[in-house]
Amino acid sequence: MAESVAHYRTPPEGVRALGLALTGAGTIRAQNRTLVRRTLTGYAGVLVTSGTGLLTLHDRHGRHRIEPGMFFWVPPGVPHTYGPSAGTWDETWVLFEGPGTSGYEELGYLGGGTAALVPSDPAAVVTTMAAQVDRAGRAASLQDHVALAAGLHALIHAVGPGRGPATDRSAASSLGRRAIAALTADLERPVRIGRLARQLAVSRDTLIEAVRGVTGETPIGYLTRYRLDRAKVMLADTDLPVGGIARRVGYADHAYFTRVFTQRVGMAPTAFREQVSRDRGDLDR
Repeated sequence: MAESVAHYRTPPEGVRALGLALTGAGTIRAQNRTLVRRTLTGYAGVLVTSGTGLLTLHDRHGRHRIEPGMFFWVPPGVPHTYGPSAGTWDETWVLFEGPGTSGYEELGYLGGGTAALVPSDPAAVVTTMAAQVDRAGRAASLQDHVALAAGLHALIHAVGPGRGPATDRSAASSLGRRAIAALTADLERPVRIGRLARQLAVSRDTLIEAVRGVTGETPIGYLTRYRLDRAKVMLADTDLPVGGIARRVGYADHAYFTRVFTQRVGMAPTAFREQVSRDRGDLDR
């Protein structure tokens, strides 16, 4: 006979503005029935700790075999069917909602990736899911609900992006990190994505997807961010002129570097340097 614990919560006003808000969490031991063509208004995350079964997201992703230790996401508005294929299974589940889900999807998490996967950090997923169920059972204060929201972000990170089977993700991650190392090895050298792809013996599209899987950005998008991070360090820690810093991080055109920096950081390089100098001066008083 199945044994279940379920806690349903209505988050306080304002918690959804944090991006994610937990609306339920629980466990089912010896689950012996299949949920057929259910549709939810928010997201669900399910960790199966024992037993095997099947997951079907109707009209999306097809059918997936679920093994012990696997995790799957159920997006809102998508009819789904899941449950043990023979005997029973044990599961821990969470329900949540919030505007942050769309951002995670765009980065390849939640419904933006593979529906069922082996988590990137299995131990952290088990611990975080247990903590969510425990805290949901006694959530009464705003602080509890904020902690539950933070736990959802931690859970999504621990599950990881779902861009394919674990072996494929591992290979893509290795390629992505090798590409990043090559991109950042010499910032003053012009970057040619096609040439880098040939050096790594992969197609241009494969290279771009591998870098996106690690960084969430295209190679050029990541390189721009990396260059700006290096420029910030030099602006803060050296007396080099802005033009010299621009050249060292790969911008031959001082004016173009200033435009990019201002657009991305929200202030000009000289203003950033002055702000850091003022902040450090205040700390020294």
